[in-house]
Amino acid sequence: MMRATSFLVLLLAAFSVVYCQGIYGGYFNSHYVDFYQGTEKTTVILSVPHDGWKRPSGIASRERGCYDSRAKTCDWDHDCTGQKHSKKCGVSTGADLWSAKLAMEIRAKIAEVTGETPHMIVNQLHRSKLDPNRERDEAAQGDFQAEYTFDTYHGFIEKAQNLVKKTGNPGIQFDIHGYSSHPDLWFELGYLIDNDDLDRGRLRRSESSIKSLAERVDVTFEEILRGETSLGGMFQAAGYKSIPSPQYPGPGSGFGGKYYRGGYTTQRWGSKDGGNIDCIQMELPPEPRRDNVEHGPRMGRVMGEFVKKYYSGQGMCSCVPPAGPYN
Repeated sequence: MMRATSFLVLLLAAFSVVYCQGIYGGYFNSHYVDFYQGTEKTTVILSVPHDGWKRPSGIASRERGCYDSRAKTCDWDHDCTGQKHSKKCGVSTGADLWSAKLAMEIRAKIAEVTGETPHMIVNQLHRSKLDPNRERDEAAQGDFQAEYTFDTYHGFIEKAQNLVKKTGNPGIQFDIHGYSSHPDLWFELGYLIDNDDLDRGRLRRSESSIKSLAERVDVTFEEILRGETSLGGMFQAAGYKSIPSPQYPGPGSGFGGKYYRGGYTTQRWGSKDGGNIDCIQMELPPEPRRDNVEHGPRMGRVMGEFVKKYYSGQGMCSCVPPAGPYN
């Protein structure tokens, strides 16, 4: 009886949800995912998929998949048969270091600028165990616990989006990432527009993760994508090298031509396929992530002003969100 009871306690602990209620909506933790619920009227969501540090031995490490040359697809199961192809079916396992701490600093400043504290979702698993910014089969590779965490992560995003919908206002999700391999070291703002299309001016709002915003503003899509009043334009005005922006309209305007257009999260949770909640992937170089106490508030001010301009219903106050493990 003692052994059965102990096993039950351990099982419940493994799949429990930690919840702390507070004036900012509360803090939830479930199976390696943190959800900081924002204030009731916020229209902003921050997501951080790649700064996890936990590497449980019970979760299989991600590895390259088996390539099916006939179907031109990858089989991501660990027990797949065939050639494991590093180029066709390779995986990225590097962490976007300090991106969670940066997001927490950004969150605090957005709260100060807009008067409403954003929702925030953070994955705790290291990218070698789970990549929430990939399709589920590639992200978890058939591991049950990794799949559970994937579903929890995106379930919390869905919860946050439903809370934003209740405000009756359009919303915006910023998906926070980091990189170190691109020589231009610019802020890469991903809207699902391909590199070549940015360079050649083939800009279609229907293909964008900010389609909802583009359809309700009285300016051209190019202006809202890379003009003075775009997020890139506002970052540029604040002294940050950003793409797309008036100065750097496309990857070809830089040295290396490297740019991330946005991934699975931007595709799934942006407004390209409907709805009025947009999503922008933010790929950031090392310096603002490492020096997050300096850059987080500066970036948060820009993002807060962007929110006030395009995502209505937010006032001004001196609200400051509660501390968390990433402060």
